[in-house]
Amino acid sequence: MGDRVGPARDGRSNPLLAIASAVLFSAMLLLWVAATLTAQAPAVRFQTPQQENDAGGKKEFEVASIKPSKSDEQGTYLRRQPGGLYRATNVTLRALIASAYLNQFPPKGERVFGGPNWIDSEHFDIDAKAEGDPTREQENLMMQSLLADRFKLALHHETRQLPVYTLTVSKPGKTGPQLALHSDSTKCTEPVLGKAPAPPRPEDPTPAFCGGFFMSSEKGMQRESGNGITMDMLAQFLGQAVDRTVADRTGLNGKFDFTLEFAPELGPGSQAGSSLGASDPAVAPGIFSALQEQLGLKLEAQKAPLDVLVIDHVEEPSSN
Repeated sequence: MGDRVGPARDGRSNPLLAIASAVLFSAMLLLWVAATLTAQAPAVRFQTPQQENDAGGKKEFEVASIKPSKSDEQGTYLRRQPGGLYRATNVTLRALIASAYLNQFPPKGERVFGGPNWIDSEHFDIDAKAEGDPTREQENLMMQSLLADRFKLALHHETRQLPVYTLTVSKPGKTGPQLALHSDSTKCTEPVLGKAPAPPRPEDPTPAFCGGFFMSSEKGMQRESGNGITMDMLAQFLGQAVDRTVADRTGLNGKFDFTLEFAPELGPGSQAGSSLGASDPAVAPGIFSALQEQLGLKLEAQKAPLDVLVIDHVEEPSSN
């Protein structure tokens, strides 16, 4: 008769039973650990827009359509219009993220890292409608929700040292002749829904949008004007004209009116001060010189800690 696994008759433990018990216990322990880890590890955790607007409820568009762009337009357009209308034309996902999360308008993607190649190569058209007339901050939260829902976007914030231009005052306590504290009497242009403003005549001063910017160009010169804008708004605006982020270090508080005339820069990577008119005194100065001469401000190249976004997960949306 063969041996049976069980207690030894003489009271000593059976070594086979001890081994079997140890193996069984180990297997049960592994199963318990695996089940615990599975229960604790979420799938992809999508970014919650400002913790669902600080627990006050999710901000969403009433209706939204996202389609691959078939626009023949060469430029990229983001239009925030009265009545809760939002339209993006020929825009990459990286630019949409920069607009929604970094409040860049128009957006640049140099502070959005990671992601597959298609977020730069594929372009999208978006038409959305929100209830009422939301603020820009509320609309940003709605876009964040849309990106999370339709692109399954998950990301996180980091602080990184990046090349920037700092915007400072050339001479402390003094600004240039074309920069002044905002006056309610300054003429401005009220934006009309769905209608582009008529270009001003060359002999007339360029009015700014009320509470914003106005741009016009002619014969190699670009004219920018601002009405009731902060220095932080000006820094973001200048970041679109140069090859890196501009950080406000002027220390100037309040709102300002300005007019800036300059020759467009040669493009990304151009050196500070280089422009189409840099060698011709009859042409408007480059933006770096114009800032000092006209606004009493200057841009200085350096590195600074910036809040950036890192993409953890994203999926291409289905057309609708």
